[in-house]
Amino acid sequence: MQVQVQEQVKTGIVSPRQRSWKEFLRQWQAFSFTVPALVLLSIFLIYPIGYVVYLGFQRWNLLGTPVYIGLQNYNTILFRDSSFLQSIGVTFLFVVLAVPTQIGLGLFLAILIESKFRGRTFFRTVFFIPLVISFVAAGIVFEWMFSTGANLGTFPQLLANIGITFPDWQHTNGFIAMIMVVIMNTWKSAGFSMILYLAGLQSINPDYYEAAQIDGIRNAWQRFRFISWPLLVPTTALLIITNTIGSFQAFEPFYVMTSGGPTGATTSIIYYIYNNFASRTGIATAAATLFLLGVLAITAVQLLVSRQQETY
Repeated sequence: MQVQVQEQVKTGIVSPRQRSWKEFLRQWQAFSFTVPALVLLSIFLIYPIGYVVYLGFQRWNLLGTPVYIGLQNYNTILFRDSSFLQSIGVTFLFVVLAVPTQIGLGLFLAILIESKFRGRTFFRTVFFIPLVISFVAAGIVFEWMFSTGANLGTFPQLLANIGITFPDWQHTNGFIAMIMVVIMNTWKSAGFSMILYLAGLQSINPDYYEAAQIDGIRNAWQRFRFISWPLLVPTTALLIITNTIGSFQAFEPFYVMTSGGPTGATTSIIYYIYNNFASRTGIATAAATLFLLGVLAITAVQLLVSRQQETY
């Protein structure tokens, strides 16, 4: 159609102004197909984010009318509320512990079940099942198995029978409480990394391994180091970004297993926002705004670094 219009302009049938108008109508018609998606995006994403940012400048507790107080909420959480700064440290500690363990275990399981052996399908199913279990159910089971309360869980009781005391992670030992949450989270989420790594391993051309064998690479470690791992860099970059975002957003493991304790040792930023939203809505929304900006910044840096290091 555009060629016809150009020919008509050359012959004088259609003026340049008419051609511009027709092109505008055609572009507007194409844009109109995106309107429903943009409306839904505005209602369920842009407006909620904007309203949270707006409430960050208000004093409100879900009752009455919000009162504008400027940057006072941000001044409170950054310079006066030590629990917010503690929640930042807790969140970063969880991310540092959880992301490498999820990716490392997922890679190990993918390599383990990538080769052909009897029962491979069974083990794939077993390793993937935790991914479809809810965090609430997994957290309850882990809390019951490792309970250090009045009724000892399975593993603390076994250790007690041989004279070993399991660390009281539910009441006094905050670091062990974090470790327990990381263990449960890794068991629950490693299947996602496993599936992506398995897809990446199976997409590698077998000719690469044959060529490497001709060049002198013999054992499995050398094949993985010089062939598999470089080709899995894009998959690893994707997993680092997705697992980092997911770890920053973690809430259910802390809520179910520790309720943020002991003494705030497992109170993440998300749990801090949850605790303060009803009574100090302005504080909670200000914290949520800072959290959003922080996650966006970290994700952008990860994306830039991964793009520079990608090798195909």
